[in-house]
Amino acid sequence: MTRRAGVRERQKADRRERILRAALALIAERGFQATTYQLIAERAGLSRGTVFNYFPYKESILLDHARSELAALAARVARRRAEDPRFDATSELRFLFDELAAFVEARRELVLPLSYELLNPDPARSRAAYLALPLAELLRDALGHGRAEGVVRGDYSVDRLARTLANAFFITALQWAAYRPERSLAAELRAALDLALRGVLAPAPPGAAGQ
Repeated sequence: MTRRAGVRERQKADRRERILRAALALIAERGFQATTYQLIAERAGLSRGTVFNYFPYKESILLDHARSELAALAARVARRRAEDPRFDATSELRFLFDELAAFVEARRELVLPLSYELLNPDPARSRAAYLALPLAELLRDALGHGRAEGVVRGDYSVDRLARTLANAFFITALQWAAYRPERSLAAELRAALDLALRGVLAPAPPGAAGQ
């Protein structure tokens, strides 16, 4: 990369970061709907057209932020694996859900617009949102380690199991943000994860299988 190209890339990264900071601050202050492109541009010190060039719709700003948060979470998971021999697959799944709870509780105002974007009736938009939020990949990785440890069932694919846990996270976070903000999201997510891992059926009483 030439020096001039390197300068251009740094300038682009700086503008993107300014837009992100401005948008997130405005959304925290005013809410998602009241935060307009004009307000974002003014706060970032850029033109409205520049903001559009980087983020063609407001939800894409949230997706970019969430993607970077998940990338940082993946890095923290990798460090824990490298440093803690007791950090098994179950510990990893609980760690992921606890970290996600902390992020969502801190930025509750982002949950509903992100959730709606994942359900966008435009297939291209909803797919872009799904691909931008690689939560299932993080869960798939943890479950893959669990399968290697012999603690994850082998009769379903790791992909299906990861999607099931991702769905448990998204619906719990959405319900919390929309209806139950007075509750602890961390506790709600731990309960959802425990139910997903243990199941809802009571274990059969001793000897019942042979009767």
